[in-house]
Amino acid sequence: MAGPLTTTLGDELRLLVGLRRTIQAHNESWKRPTGIGLGALAVALTWAAVLLAEPDARADVVAVLVTLWSVGWIVGPILASGAGVLRPEYFTLLPLERRRLGLGLLLSVYVGPGAILTMLALLAIPAWGVTLGVGPAALGLVASVLWTIGLVAISRAVYSLLGAAMRTQVGVEIAAVQYGLMISGTMAGWLVLFPAGLAVPALLADGLGDGTAAGVLHASPFGWPGGIVEASVAGDGVGASWRQAALVLGALLAVVAAVRLLTPHVGNRTARRTRRPLGSRGITGGSGGRDPLLGLPATRLGAVVGKELRTWLRDPWRSLEIRTSIWIAIFLAAFLYVGSLGEIDGLFTFAPVAALAVAMMVGLGGANLHGQDGTALWMLVVTDSPGARRADVRGRQIAITIVFGVPAVILVVGLAALADGWWLLPPVAAGLVAMLGAGAGMSALFSVVGVSAGVDPAKRRNATDAGENPLLLQIGFWLAVGLAAPTLALAVTTVLGAPFTQVPWWPVALVGLGLVNGGVLAWGLGRAALAVLTARLPETFARVRYPGLRLAPGGTGATTEDGAPAWASALSDAAQKSYLEARAQKEKAATKVRERNAG
Repeated sequence: MAGPLTTTLGDELRLLVGLRRTIQAHNESWKRPTGIGLGALAVALTWAAVLLAEPDARADVVAVLVTLWSVGWIVGPILASGAGVLRPEYFTLLPLERRRLGLGLLLSVYVGPGAILTMLALLAIPAWGVTLGVGPAALGLVASVLWTIGLVAISRAVYSLLGAAMRTQVGVEIAAVQYGLMISGTMAGWLVLFPAGLAVPALLADGLGDGTAAGVLHASPFGWPGGIVEASVAGDGVGASWRQAALVLGALLAVVAAVRLLTPHVGNRTARRTRRPLGSRGITGGSGGRDPLLGLPATRLGAVVGKELRTWLRDPWRSLEIRTSIWIAIFLAAFLYVGSLGEIDGLFTFAPVAALAVAMMVGLGGANLHGQDGTALWMLVVTDSPGARRADVRGRQIAITIVFGVPAVILVVGLAALADGWWLLPPVAAGLVAMLGAGAGMSALFSVVGVSAGVDPAKRRNATDAGENPLLLQIGFWLAVGLAAPTLALAVTTVLGAPFTQVPWWPVALVGLGLVNGGVLAWGLGRAALAVLTARLPETFARVRYPGLRLAPGGTGATTEDGAPAWASALSDAAQKSYLEARAQKEKAATKVRERNAG
């Protein structure tokens, strides 16, 4: 049997750096220079903030900037879907020394533009130290290097842990918090950034002051690099020494952890289950008439609803969608609270509105249910029964309404209690049921017209690996709002206090209108999904079974009386075209790289 290849760490590092560049070359041509340009701008702003700050405020400014750069490194690879990252499983079968390969994978990150730009930004710390003396400058330089080493290692370890953590409930929750913060930040982050922007001049002039926030920040690791310089100037050798030692130990532990996580695993990845999966007792109990756990009837529809509810609770990737939507609502409410502390008094009273974010995510969270089920769609193909297809579509709609609707209602009531916003319950409830119905209809339709095979579940690392169609993701986020616009418009009118909304029966009528709006959308879009599934069931299965297969426009039943609506067929063709174009673009980029390497 052949042993490991006789290569050095330098040889492996050179090859790994080349592989990283090859992967990055597969991205759109504008992404890399745009990212480098934004990073250079961030470096310039970092230097400007440190140099323009008042001498007494520079320690606070440095602590804040170190925190911002650290947060960017933690969430950046997740937000960018790990672009340019070499995964350890790529090298599992190669005869290479595994731990040295793990070290090489980590070292290849340090020569990338992100690490270089971070180091350039943190050099503002020794630049500050130069104004105070040689000793503070030297200690600041060492602290900057140590922080960069540890930060890059932690970032790579977090990204590696994300995929492994998705096998546990705690890991799913951590991932949901990260995605929830990113999405809510893009929606309402200005509520925090606007007051923060107004506070920048005060920060540069006076720092953070002597409050609790400043004390906590300086005591945390984010305050250690600046604290080393400050302690050196003050003659506090003990304070500078323990912070420097802590940075050395932290960087070492981060590197060891990252190397361990980046080492390819060749053993058994499975573990013995210690308990039955949630809901399995209802299946194995042998009860004849009803599902003993969920109380569902023993019908086709009941079977689909039960299967879907259990899948939403057990599957980490589906569970991530639910929990992410919950955290989006929580963070939106937190942003409203922060905004109420600034220039907008009483803004937190509208916190119950944040629960509508859960309903907004229904259409996106269920946009590829057939694709996530994989070739299980074959059972529906061979059954070839209108009743089975109808139960499949309607059962999925009922289940997704329950799993997203229950936490949304709990959030509405909880946020109303916290913010004393009980008066908002009727308009929020009306908007919620309308958007839940729209989302249930969208999920059923999108799962059929935009079905696509995602990454193998064992190899997924982030939510984008689930395989959702890019075209549907672009239009789906706000489509629920547009479809529920009649109800939402009346809800906004109610909040504004229009005269016709002051009659006693209006709250009940408004909620009733929301139910009608949502019910019509769920029924109508579900009917369209059923028509497309009936007309194109073989093609739908082929998209999952043979990714990248180019199918002719139209379906097998497109010319029959039961054919899909023209607009739904057009959407299906457009979704397929979008998926194939994205796939062709990746293949074209790969071909260019191969030709360049061959030349």
